[in-house]
Amino acid sequence: MKPIRIAGIALLLSLAIVSCIYFITSGSPKREWILAGGENGGRYDDVARTLAAELAQGKGWKVRVEGSSGSLQNLSLLGEGKADLCLVQNDVSGDENIRCIATLYEEALHVIVPAEVESAADLDGKALSLGPAGGGTEGLAMALLGQMGLKDLGRNWRNESLEDGLQALRSGEVKGLCIVTGVGNPTIGAFLSEGGFKLLGLGQAPSESVRLSYPFVLPSIIPAGAYPTGPGKAEPTKKLPTLGTKVLLACRADLDEVDAFELTRFLHQRQGVLIRSQPILAQMGHPKESHHLQFAIHEGSKLHYDSDEPGFIEKWAETIGLVLSILAIAWGAASTLRQIYLMRMKESLDEFFAKVEAITSELVEGTTTKRMNEIARELHEIRRETTRKLIAEELSADESFVIFQRQLHTAQQMVNQVRENDSGSKATK
Repeated sequence: MKPIRIAGIALLLSLAIVSCIYFITSGSPKREWILAGGENGGRYDDVARTLAAELAQGKGWKVRVEGSSGSLQNLSLLGEGKADLCLVQNDVSGDENIRCIATLYEEALHVIVPAEVESAADLDGKALSLGPAGGGTEGLAMALLGQMGLKDLGRNWRNESLEDGLQALRSGEVKGLCIVTGVGNPTIGAFLSEGGFKLLGLGQAPSESVRLSYPFVLPSIIPAGAYPTGPGKAEPTKKLPTLGTKVLLACRADLDEVDAFELTRFLHQRQGVLIRSQPILAQMGHPKESHHLQFAIHEGSKLHYDSDEPGFIEKWAETIGLVLSILAIAWGAASTLRQIYLMRMKESLDEFFAKVEAITSELVEGTTTKRMNEIARELHEIRRETTRKLIAEELSADESFVIFQRQLHTAQQMVNQVRENDSGSKATK
C-alpha cells in the first residue's frame, strides 16, 4: 500500500474517532430554563421578566419566570433544583454550590417613615417592617439599626411583603419600613406620591461602620429627586448616603459550562437592548469588578469574561513600545559607534596607503641597492602590521583593504624586479 494512501486512511480514522468522542461527550444545549424572580410587580420580578423575554426572542429559549418572596426563597428554589437561575442579593447567605453568572445592578437600603420622624432615634422601640423573613432587607436593616444604637432590636419588628409593609405604614401599624431595592422603584415612588411620608437620612457614611460586621455592603447614594412626588416636589430633597449591595444572577455549580458561557455572552452582547427595557441594567458588569463577592464565578461565565480581557500584547503594549524604542535607540547608537570605529580604522589604513605610495614613488624614481633592501624590509613590516591589525579586527576586511593589498603587492613586485635586474647586471659583468 502506498504511503499516501496509508496517510489518508489514518486521517479519516482520526476524524471519525474525534467525531465520536465529540458527540458522546457533548450533550444538546439547554433550551428550557426556570428563572426565580420576586414578588409580582416588584423590581426582581420586572428584571426577571425582561431577561426572560430577551432570551426567548434572541436565543429562542423557553424561560419561565417563577415568583418568590425574594433572595432567600430564590436560593432555596435553586438548591432544590426547582430553578435554573435566580436573582439574589450578594449579602444573602448561600451554600458552596451557588455560582455567579453576572452582577446585574446595585440595590440601596430605603427607610420610609412618616414626615414627622426626624432621625433613626425616633424609631427606637417602635414597630418596623423589614420585608420577608430571612430576606435581603432583614439582614441589612438589622445590621444598620443595631450599629446605630437602637436597643429594642426585633421586639416589634415585622416580616412581610413590600405591599403589606406599605399598607401597615399607611395605617400606622408600623413606624417605619425598610426595603433594599434598586433606586427608582416604581412601587416606592407611587407610595411617596401619596404624601405624608419621606425617606429617612441615615448619617454621612453609614456603610463605614456597618461593613466591619457585615462585609458584603457597599456605600450607596439615593440621589436627590430620585422619586418625584408632585409638581416641583421630589424625595429625597437632598442626596442620602445609605447602604447598598449587588444583585447577582446566580445558578448552580452543575450548570453545563457551555450553557453558562452562552448565557453570559448573550446577556452582555444584548445589554443595550436590555437597558432600553430596564435602565437599571446599565449597571450590569463583570463580577470580578465587585469587591467581597460572596459566590464564585461559574467556570463557563469565567471563560467569557477572560476572553474579554486584553491579551498579552494589548495589556503590555505601552511597556513593549518603550522597550522597542529603547532597543531602536540602542541599535542606532551602536550603528553610529560602528561607523565611527570603521572611520577610525579607515584612517589607520590611510596611513599605510600613504607609506606604500611614498615607497612606490621612490622605486619609480630609482634608488640605491642599500635603500632597496631597506624598502623591502619596510614593505615586509607593513604587511606584518596590517595582517596583525586585520586579525585583531582593528582593520576591516573591506574593499579598501583589498585595494591596499594590491598596492602593497605591486610595490613588493617592483622591489623584486629591481633586485633581479641588479643581480643580472652583476652576473653579466
